[in-house]
Amino acid sequence: MKAARIMTFFVLVLAGCGGTPGRLSVPAAPSEMQVRVSVSSVVVGEISLPEYANASEVVRETEVGLIETVPDLIWADVPEDAMTNALVRHLSQITNVPVARAPWPLSSFPDAELTVRTERMLLQADGQLRLSGQYAIRRDDGPWAERIGDFDLSVPVRGDDLPALADAHAVAWRQLAEQIAGQL
Repeated sequence: MKAARIMTFFVLVLAGCGGTPGRLSVPAAPSEMQVRVSVSSVVVGEISLPEYANASEVVRETEVGLIETVPDLIWADVPEDAMTNALVRHLSQITNVPVARAPWPLSSFPDAELTVRTERMLLQADGQLRLSGQYAIRRDDGPWAERIGDFDLSVPVRGDDLPALADAHAVAWRQLAEQIAGQL
């Protein structure tokens, strides 16, 4: 029922806004984690999201399990781009090594390449933001060459307003970066 209250609030707030939809922007959620890694640089390659999660409309799960758009609410940035930028920022800060988006902007080659395939990024009917999928880390040489890992994160949406939903995305993306950093 909490999710229903949150979504009802979103609809009521946005209904009074008129013709211009609200834009959901995900803030930075700094990490306290510091990890020593076995690579000296990382390129964040492909980040994929399900079609419903990468559309400009923000979506939610209904009580009966359907995915619907939140009326008059759109993303401030393309979700794949926003998530990629967040992972780059977090991994750089957590690992203290150069991390950049593909294509790699430097003349040398990166030590590792990260790919993330997200199967679920959705505000569930129970009020939890669910982020799940798989990531792959590829290296050409070193003590290990390739790794694949799964992630399944749930973050409560703490509040009945748009910043609470944005904050939940920020926390989920930070937690994903922390999990990946532990595998570099």
